[in-house]
This record gives sequence, C-alpha cells and structure tokens, in this order.
Amino acid sequence: MRNNTLLILLIPALFITNITNAMSFNIDQELVEGMRLEKALSASEEHIYTISLENGMSILAEINQIGIDLVIDIHNPNGKLIKQVDSPNGEDGIEPVDFTANKTGKYKLIVRTLDKKIKKGNYVLKVDKILSLENNAKRIAKKELPTETLYNLWEASLNDKNAIDNFIKKQTEKHIIEPIKGNDSDMLITYFCVPDKDTEYAMQSGGRDFLGLRFRRLGKTKLFFVTQVVANDARFNYGFNFFKLYKAGLNGEIETRDVVHSYDGLVVMPNAPKQPYIIEKEGVSKGKVSETSIKSSFLNEERKITVYTPANYNEKLPHNLLIVFDGESYGGRIGRRARIPTPTILDNLTAQNKITPTIAILVWNMGKRGKDLISEEFSNFIAKEVIPWTRSNYNINSNSNNVIVAGSSRGGFSASYIALNNSDIIGNVLSQSGSYWIKGTKDENHWIYPKDEGKLIKAYKSSELLPIKFYMDIGLYDAGASMLGMNREFRDILEIKGYEVDYNEFNGGHSYVNWRGTFSNGLISLIGKE
Repeated sequence: MRNNTLLILLIPALFITNITNAMSFNIDQELVEGMRLEKALSASEEHIYTISLENGMSILAEINQIGIDLVIDIHNPNGKLIKQVDSPNGEDGIEPVDFTANKTGKYKLIVRTLDKKIKKGNYVLKVDKILSLENNAKRIAKKELPTETLYNLWEASLNDKNAIDNFIKKQTEKHIIEPIKGNDSDMLITYFCVPDKDTEYAMQSGGRDFLGLRFRRLGKTKLFFVTQVVANDARFNYGFNFFKLYKAGLNGEIETRDVVHSYDGLVVMPNAPKQPYIIEKEGVSKGKVSETSIKSSFLNEERKITVYTPANYNEKLPHNLLIVFDGESYGGRIGRRARIPTPTILDNLTAQNKITPTIAILVWNMGKRGKDLISEEFSNFIAKEVIPWTRSNYNINSNSNNVIVAGSSRGGFSASYIALNNSDIIGNVLSQSGSYWIKGTKDENHWIYPKDEGKLIKAYKSSELLPIKFYMDIGLYDAGASMLGMNREFRDILEIKGYEVDYNEFNGGHSYVNWRGTFSNGLISLIGKE
C-alpha cells in the first residue's frame, strides 16, 4: 500500500516536470524581421530565440539593456557556441547582433546575464533585418571595401567577367588617388596589382608606411589592392614585391621561396611642391659642363669630376664654389639624364637672379660611396686637393662663406663631416636626408632602429661653435628613428650650440624625386641673393 501511495505521488511530479520542460521548449521563440519584444530577465533565467538561416544569410538585430548587463550566446545548428556578444557598456545600452551563417540550419540565440546578484532587469529586442545571401554579400562588401570605386568594381565583376581587365586598361599607373570626405589635408591612394599563381602574398612599399603594406584580394577576382592615407602635398616612389612560393614533389613536399620586385611607381599628390628649376627652359643660357679628373694622393687614384661654370663666365669675378658628392646622380655625366640635374638647376637659378654666380664641382663616387663618404681620406681629398685645384683654375671667392659642400643621404653626412674638419675653408653645408645615424664602427647602428646616436652628432655636441651655416631637409616618410629622428636631433644640437640652421621636412621618402626639388631651396638659402 505504501508503494502504491509513493507511485501516486511521483506520477504528478513527473507530469509537472514534463510539462515544465515542454513549456521551456515551447518558449523558444523564432525571430522574424521587424520583430520587437520587451522582456524582463532574472539572474537565473535564459531566454532562447531561434532563427533558420541558409549559408551566407545574416541577421541584424539589437538588444537594448535596461538595468541589466546581458550577454548573447549564438549556437550553430550543431549546438556549438560560435559567437558571444557582450559589449563593455554595463547595464544600459545596445548589444548589437550582426551574425552571418556559415552553414544552413537553425541557429539559437541565448540571452542571459553574468551578474548573478541582480534580481531582475529589462531589455528590448529588435530584429532590423534578415538578409539574403546576395544582399548580405553586398552589405559586407560595402563595409569591408574602403572606397566606392572598389565596391563598384567588385559589384561589376559579379556579372561582367571583363570588369577587372577593363579597369586595368584604363589606368596609366598602378594606383588611383581619391578624396576623403571631410578631410582636406589627406587623400586616399589605392594601389592594385595582379599577382601570378606562384605568389604567396604581395607587398607595397613606399609612402608613410615605409615597412610596407600587404595586398588583399578583391572578392574572388584576380585583382589585389591595398589603400593608404597620404597627405595631399606628398611626393614619393613606391614599389611592389611578390613573395613567391614554389612547390615540387608529388604532393608538394618541397617548398622554396623567393622575392620578386615587380613594379616601381611614383605618386605625386595634387598639392605636391612645384619643382620649377629642374627643367631646361627656353631663353635660359646654359653653363659649360666638362668632365675631367684629379689625381689624388689621399685616395691613391684618379678621381673623376665634372666642372660646371655658369653661362658668360667672367674669370675676373669671384664665384661661389659648390662641391656636390655622387656627381653621377647630380648631373655629372654629360649627355645623360640625371636624377638631380644640377647644371640645369644652376642655370635657372642664375637666370632668375636667385643666387650669386657659382661654379660647381660634381665629384663622382665611382662605386666607392659607401666607404668614401665616411672616411678621413675622402675628407682630405675634398679639402686639400679638390678645393685648391679649383681655386688654381677658377676665380673662387676667398671667403669660406662662399664655399658649399652638398650631398644626400650618406652625402649629407659627408658634407657635415668635412665642414666640421675644415670650417676655415668651408662655410656652408647642404644636407638632404643626411645619414646622421652612422657610427662608423664595427657594431654599426641598424639603419632603421639605431641603438646609439651617430658619430657626427657626438662630434658637433662636443665641439666649439664653428662658422658653418646649414641647410637641412628630410622626408617625413624616411626610415623613422634613424633618418628623421637623427636629423631632428642633429638640428636641435646645432641650434642649441648657436648655428644658423634652415631646416625643412617634406611629405616624402628617401628619394631623388624629392631631393631634386629641394636642392634649389638649399642653394637659395645658403648663397641666395637677399
């Protein structure tokens, strides 16, 4: 009898439990577009919602928390937790739900709180949109692609197999420049390329991201792109590198890698500084340019030089003396195109009465610049052989204020170094992106991340004030701490010591495309007519 009584008592209990479970299952609510629900939730509760999605579809919804901190767990059709939504907004604010299905089936969204101390709070659930695969793809593409041009190109490629080829054919460069809405100082550059099948990934180099930017594919097309925000007055070189992965063996067991430089380009932004003196102009008389050589006991060789004398050279008139290193690049090769056409620049500056009459010696590096431009022997060659030789052959002003040494990169270092050692005969330094990070020791500084300050910075810091005037310029995109940082440090030390320094920075890199324009600025600064 007791057993029967116990059975009678258990049956209602089991029945009630089954009803509760059934009710719990039945309260799983299907989400539909446009739904709006207001709910209360306690710490012990979980509210369960379901939605059937095909692969690629998405749900866009939001849950507005009112006095309760919620978390939304999203489970896939197999019951696995695949995403958790929990914004750092506490007990009030929106929890956004933006979820794209990666398989077809019924997904479950569980709303709960992690705060077990709270008694009860409220929330409002709104389902804004449930998007089809096609509409969701377009939505995400608009969000992921940084420009309208790229989006339109991607959308066109969905139905036009020639869209990418037609786009490439219309471009004269491997980049396009577009405005940024609400930004008057910068513009957006989009670089593009088409790597071959062996390319593992592609990198862009150049501009303010001097360590490079990685390309990504435009949808499923063959076109790869990367974007860069750039000042609208910038000018710089850029290039593409393809990082190759080659496989051999029956199952690709052997892997080899290589880097192939595939393209070089030039960006000239709309407001880039004009470079009016680098082009030959009608009506401007040309100076005389001649190649010769000087026998050097310090270098133990015949060193080639190119001599420039201005048009209508008057040997009775004392001239400035300009000595430029890397003469081959600065116009020293007669009849050859120069990276910096010094003779043309001097012709134009003289014709426009911007500088006083100047003779230039363009010293060839002859493949030895790495060693020469930081050596004592080269310093002696310039001060004790080139300058006396020039004075013996041409009428050069005897004042050191009329002698300029000039160079770029390592040449800027060399100019500053030689002037330091010979300030009695050299009164001006024209330094373009000078390599002041150089220590000249076996444990040389890293060219991007220098450990120590360079030897010239130390030398000028410890020396007395010398009668030297400086013009310096450097690109904001030039190798970080070693170049831009060291140039700023050198400038600061010179100014603290009392030197006259004309210092300038430009939106560009370590390149002749910038130096060819600023070279005239340096000459006007140092020997210009007041």
